[in-house]
Amino acid sequence: MTTLNQWQSWIERLGYPETPRADRHSAPGFSVRRANDPASRPAILKNISSDGLYLLTEERWPIGELIPLTLEAESSPEDNSESQIAVQARVVRHGEDGVGLAFILPEGMDPNLWGVLITVAIILTVPKDLSFILRMLRMALFLYRLCGAGADESILLLGGELDQFRTEVSLQIALGAEKLLASEPGAGAMRAHPQIVANVFKYGSWVQDDLTRQLWIGLLATSCTADAIDDSNIPFVDLLVNVTPIQGTILIAGCEKLLEQTPQAPDHPPARIILAPDEMIQLTDMYDLTRIAENIAYLFNFGLLERNFDFTSYLPTESFDITPSALGLELYKRCQGHRTHPHCAYAH
Repeated sequence: MTTLNQWQSWIERLGYPETPRADRHSAPGFSVRRANDPASRPAILKNISSDGLYLLTEERWPIGELIPLTLEAESSPEDNSESQIAVQARVVRHGEDGVGLAFILPEGMDPNLWGVLITVAIILTVPKDLSFILRMLRMALFLYRLCGAGADESILLLGGELDQFRTEVSLQIALGAEKLLASEPGAGAMRAHPQIVANVFKYGSWVQDDLTRQLWIGLLATSCTADAIDDSNIPFVDLLVNVTPIQGTILIAGCEKLLEQTPQAPDHPPARIILAPDEMIQLTDMYDLTRIAENIAYLFNFGLLERNFDFTSYLPTESFDITPSALGLELYKRCQGHRTHPHCAYAH
């Protein structure tokens, strides 16, 4: 059975928990360090269960203190941060050779899911399988921090509907968004609308190019807010579903060029982004000008460009107007990770 099939079989058991058994497992190939103290010395993981872990360490943190930990396999590449698991744990006892801690899981996370995944991660020996499980575990923690129990919809989607390719793309989107959010103040308090998160995976997991995948990453990141759950990205998810890689390239170019323009005086007309045929060929890597025009027409029909291409003239094409509309510019900003007011004109 493949690792993906195993993952899916575990997800299918959500909601049908067995009697919990906090069996302890030795974990000689894993180390743990205090996440908020990069200078701290790694501790050896003596044993672990679904309830907690025991560390071989000279540290003696106070009983009851909440400790953010980073768990990683010693066999993982140093630059593979996606295989590092950040988890909260509370100190419950001191021993002669270390400390015992109890896991504090994100609200709404099924303890059985956590227990199965962390146990399997400990016993796996094939690097590829171990990397997959650690990344899935990291994504699950991220989703439950964002959505609480509402993350079940995304987890069940990943456990049933998505094949191996779409699961991998979903991993890239989720962990890419987590990385973007990590640099923002209050990242740990970010929350997201569960339906938006599920739809990002449902539709974004189909993409096969890096450009469109990055747009989905940015849109997921801007769906997360620290103040209150915000649903204003719902219409932008629906828009992005329809944008092909070529159309995304055209829209991004139009938005970037418009934002580069020097602001005009109030009495001047707004700038227009006009490209010559050779510039459009270079931009899109397409030599068929009619197909380029058709993609511009699609963007106009979605409301993302201000003007449609004029198909009525039989004269040679001299220029392409790719000036983004206000809606197109807003989609671009959100997909680049730029936050706007949650109650903008385009929000539900």
